[in-house]
Amino acid sequence: MTRIRIIVSITILVVLCAAAGHAQEKKIVMTHVKYDGLKQEVLKHRGKVVVVDFWATWCPSCMEAFPKFIDYQKKYADKGLVVIAVSLDSVDKEGAVDRANKFLNKNNSPLRNLLLDEPSELLEKQFNFVSLPFYYIFDRQGKWVRFRAADYKDGVPYEELERIVVQMLNEK
Repeated sequence: MTRIRIIVSITILVVLCAAAGHAQEKKIVMTHVKYDGLKQEVLKHRGKVVVVDFWATWCPSCMEAFPKFIDYQKKYADKGLVVIAVSLDSVDKEGAVDRANKFLNKNNSPLRNLLLDEPSELLEKQFNFVSLPFYYIFDRQGKWVRFRAADYKDGVPYEELERIVVQMLNEK
């Protein structure tokens, strides 16, 4: 009888561990969007402060900064912050999207994760894209501030970016 209890207990433990493992294996996958889809995603959050983080796996400083935006989301979400991560990895380049999804999963990204499926010419035209990293911060009314690495001699001033986010969050 004791042997049966032990076997049943072990079986239950194995089933519970397997179920917990499957629950933790939730894969983060980016949603493909065009420019208009990204615009709609930002507009959907009007009334909140929105940070749009443009990044790519081929940009080491973007990948280094990415955890800051996860921290911002966790720290300020209850005050009305939404961070949208937009990968600029090429959908046409073999393995690029897989690398980006792998990076998001490694960082357990709680952000809204999008993949901008547009040619680079559109980026240059619509976003005045020069180089990564670059970020847009939209206040509750939709007015924006842009931060680009190309605008700063010593890289993006993340402390200043966070200060502006907090200031915008405090404005009603």
